Amino acid sequence: MTIGLFHTRLIVANPVIGAPVLTLDLLVNTPQKKVSGVARVTQSTSPPVNVLADVWGDYSQVKLDPSSEGHIILSLAGNPSGPTSQIAETFHLQGILGLDWASGFASYKYQYQGHWHVVQHAAVSQAAVEQSPGERAVQAGQPHMHPLYAVALQEAQTSGDLARLKALVAQGEQQLANSENLSQAAQQLQAEISRLERR
Repeated sequence: MTIGLFHTRLIVANPVIGAPVLTLDLLVNTPQKKVSGVARVTQSTSPPVNVLADVWGDYSQVKLDPSSEGHIILSLAGNPSGPTSQIAETFHLQGILGLDWASGFASYKYQYQGHWHVVQHAAVSQAAVEQSPGERAVQAGQPHMHPLYAVALQEAQTSGDLARLKALVAQGEQQLANSENLSQAAQQLQAEISRLERR
């Protein structure tokens, strides 16, 4: 099992033509056993289904029998705006996965057009995760600095710690001043600070 902070992309689907397909892009924080990310449910029906939710939750490791290495019990909730919004939850998932986060089964429900839709005992598989240019450079043996501020920013935003959020944005702006794309990301963070200040 991977230790630390890592990203995984999971596909949750039944092998039936026309069945809904759930894609989970998750950031797993193993020290705190917390998970956050995005869930997308698609279905090729007429009209097509396309549901998107921010998701969050936790997991635990259990041994179901003495001969097994163990499993991961995953529990997620979600809505369109994240855990700190006042919007009701529109997504729930309960799953059991292998320790490698690559296989297992999950049941989930999602709200679409005012109705709950339930999917029982769907197979979980790991999808390919595209690598960023920085990750490719590291694998090629080239030095590349790639700060990971997302978790710290999310924690600061969730806790409402405006001073910490400002300090992280200032630090990020300082390191990102030479890159136009990343400067745009810093501007978006600055806009988020402004929105929080108006609360």
